[in-house]
Amino acid sequence: MPGRRGLTPAQRVGLRAGALVWVFGVAALLASFANNHRLIRSVGDDLAFYHRLTGTPPEPKIQAQQQLRHDEQLLARYQRQGAPLSLGLGLYQGQVLHPPVQLALSDWVPPKPAAIAVKEKEQAQIVRLDSLSLFDSGKAVLKPDSTKMLVNSLVGIKARPGWLIVVSGHTDNTGNAKQNQTLSLQRAEAVRNWMRDTGDVPESCFAVQGYGDSRPLAPNDTDAGRAQNRRVEISLVPQADACQVPGNHPPSSLDGDGTQH
Repeated sequence: MPGRRGLTPAQRVGLRAGALVWVFGVAALLASFANNHRLIRSVGDDLAFYHRLTGTPPEPKIQAQQQLRHDEQLLARYQRQGAPLSLGLGLYQGQVLHPPVQLALSDWVPPKPAAIAVKEKEQAQIVRLDSLSLFDSGKAVLKPDSTKMLVNSLVGIKARPGWLIVVSGHTDNTGNAKQNQTLSLQRAEAVRNWMRDTGDVPESCFAVQGYGDSRPLAPNDTDAGRAQNRRVEISLVPQADACQVPGNHPPSSLDGDGTQH
C-alpha cells in the first residue's frame, strides 16, 4: 500500500490561518463581553445612585439626572445607529438598560427655584484631591505615602446621620474615554475603601461615582488644566435618610473626635 502523505504547504497555511481566525474571534468575543459588562455596571451604578437620592436638597439629584441623560443619549444613539463593534458580536445589552433609564428620567422633576432664597441652612462641602498625589499614572491603588495627605485633607469630613459622603473620581481627556471612566470609578472606590476602613465609617454613609473626563474643571488643552481635572472629590451632601446606623452607636469621624460615651 502506498505510504501516507503529509499535509501540503497550502493546507498547512490554511490550517494556520484558520487557527488565527479562531483565536482572534474568541478574543473579540471576550472583549465584547467585558465591554458590555462595564456598560451594564456603569449605567446600573448611575441608576442606583439616582434612585438613592431623595431630591431633598435637589442639587445632587439634578447632577445624577444629568448623568442619566448622558447615559440615555448614548444608549439611544446605539439603538439608532447600532452598537459599536466593541459592544457587538451578538452580546450587546443596551436594549435592556434603555427602558429603565428612560423611566427613571421621567419619574422626577426638579422643583422650580424660589424667587428669593431666604437662607440655605445646609450646603454641600467639597474636598478635592489631586489624583497623581494619591495614585501612580493609570493606576487605582493608593500610593503608600498617600495616607498623610488623605488624613490631612479629610480631617473635616465626618460621617453622621443625615449626610451622604459622595466620592467621585475624575480624569483628564487623555486616552480612551471608557477606560478613563473605569479608572475614575476605581480610584473613587479606593478612596472610599480607605475612608470606610480607616475611619470605621459604615457603607451606608457612602455613594461612589466615576465620571471620567465628562466633568472637567478646566480646559484639557494645557498641562495645568489637565492636572486640575485629574482629581477625586469628596462631598458631604445633606440627605435625610443617609448614613443611618442601626442601634445607638453613632458613626465614627475620620479625625477621631467622635462622640464619646
